[in-house]
Amino acid sequence: MPTVEDLIDEYVGKKAEYETTDGLTIQITVVNVKTHFGRIDLCVTPVHGKGERWVTSGKLDFGGVSSNGSLPPAATPAAKNDEIW
Repeated sequence: MPTVEDLIDEYVGKKAEYETTDGLTIQITVVNVKTHFGRIDLCVTPVHGKGERWVTSGKLDFGGVSSNGSLPPAATPAAKNDEIW
């Protein structure tokens, strides 16, 4: 099991997507981390809005958002090759 310091380095400040129980997906930032009976719990806050909530790490998707909250370059639409500027 990693130490709390290792978990802080790995998670705190990272952006992710969180899907609520109502099906709403929001972009969040991890602000704190703790372990509880071998489970990793993360305190998250929305990128736009306010409030915070503790969630298990498995409920977050870290693949869809870059560190600054924008979409990764591969997810942006590519320009057409025949366009002339």
